[in-house]
Amino acid sequence: MKILDLAEGQKEEGMTSFYVSFSDLMVLLAVFFVMLLSMSKVDIGSFEKVKTSFTGTTEGTLIALAQDLKEIVEGVPGVPGVEVEMADDGVRLNLDTGTLFATGSASLKPELLDPLEPLLATIDKTSYSIDVEGHTDDVPLKRFFKVDDERILETNWSLSGRRASSVIHFLINHGISEDRLRLVGYASTVPVNDPEGKSGEALEEARASNRRVSLLIK
Repeated sequence: MKILDLAEGQKEEGMTSFYVSFSDLMVLLAVFFVMLLSMSKVDIGSFEKVKTSFTGTTEGTLIALAQDLKEIVEGVPGVPGVEVEMADDGVRLNLDTGTLFATGSASLKPELLDPLEPLLATIDKTSYSIDVEGHTDDVPLKRFFKVDDERILETNWSLSGRRASSVIHFLINHGISEDRLRLVGYASTVPVNDPEGKSGEALEEARASNRRVSLLIK
């Protein structure tokens, strides 16, 4: 009778261990699927910050890329007119369009982008995609220009898109694969310095900083 009780106890203990292990497995699987479902909603920059905290290294991440680009921009001789930012959605390079384009123009001055070549060489070594974003200030624009004798209405929307397109062609000519590039025109809808409520010099400074082309590497 005692032997039977002992055997049943060992069997019950084994079943308990099995259930504990099985429940742990189910919890891990649930966490895994939750991560898969939520991955599309997690900004890559935030994800790589979490990844870095687990691995203990930034090697091969956007964080490391941002550091490399900042060293080039802030080093000697440096790259004027470029700001590098590690954002939640990737590494962002803000280019001041004041030096790249004439007022209201989308015709790029390619010689002024030559200092970007060290940055482009570093970016080209990665496999990240690049959104080229055009941004304008909030000054209303409405005019016509001719293309093949056709009158086309120009607005801040079209201007931001055409400026981004000019930069994309520059990147392609410098070896960046067009498969990695995407054009986005935001007009004045995403200011980095909100002009509302400003006047005088402060307003002009806000508008100048909002006129930009951004390279979002993600």
